[in-house]
Amino acid sequence: MSWEKVGKFLVALLACMASITAIYVAFKDDTKLEADLSYHYQSTPSQFSERLAKAGETLKYGTVYDSIKRVAGDALSHEQIDKMVDLVQAPYLSIFDKPFQKGPDNYPVRLFIHLQNTGSKVVKDVHIKLPAKGLVQIRDDSHNETVKPELTSSVEIPSIVQNGVYKLWIYFEGDLEALKAQGVHIGSSDGVAQVRVYEEVIGFKAHVAENTGVLMAMLVALLVAVLMALYLVVTTHETADGTAQNA
Repeated sequence: MSWEKVGKFLVALLACMASITAIYVAFKDDTKLEADLSYHYQSTPSQFSERLAKAGETLKYGTVYDSIKRVAGDALSHEQIDKMVDLVQAPYLSIFDKPFQKGPDNYPVRLFIHLQNTGSKVVKDVHIKLPAKGLVQIRDDSHNETVKPELTSSVEIPSIVQNGVYKLWIYFEGDLEALKAQGVHIGSSDGVAQVRVYEEVIGFKAHVAENTGVLMAMLVALLVAVLMALYLVVTTHETADGTAQNA
């Protein structure tokens, strides 16, 4: 076995890996707009739903009317009591104004989008296409809050400055898995954004996700070891053949 050949082989292997890395860096998608997405399913606590139902029973027209009439005696006319009932019911009824006609549990699926410009210039004409119409709340890089008054399936942001961060919360009706399957499309005048979707994992998958770097290093080391073993086998075989021929 020639150690000179082994050394040349290792040098060639390292040069090859360096070339692969350089090619990847040169041709990878150098996207300046990055988006991190996470989905959650949430529902209103049963205690709150029960309290809301009890409040609805208490604020029914007949119950409120009789209570006011009993307290006022003959001091108020029917028309006056009727107007007072409207005033008492108004705050409660406003909870169910459009789009919450079906109650607070109508939008259980939440999508959170962390949008960041990691480039060296302003990103313009950012557009987000959602999987369905939802309630949208936006916080810009100055921490200003914007709540869309109507359900929408698309969001447009005029520009995001360098290192600017936008946060979006979108609430949907429907099934969580169905919405995740349809996906979210994010782009700008410079092209498509780099989108990462985060999912909660447990057990073996969680351990793999936490130790991805270590596993990749082990795979590279294993690959180098296999190549070295193959090289040594070939070199030994060639040396043995040369010795046999000389004999």
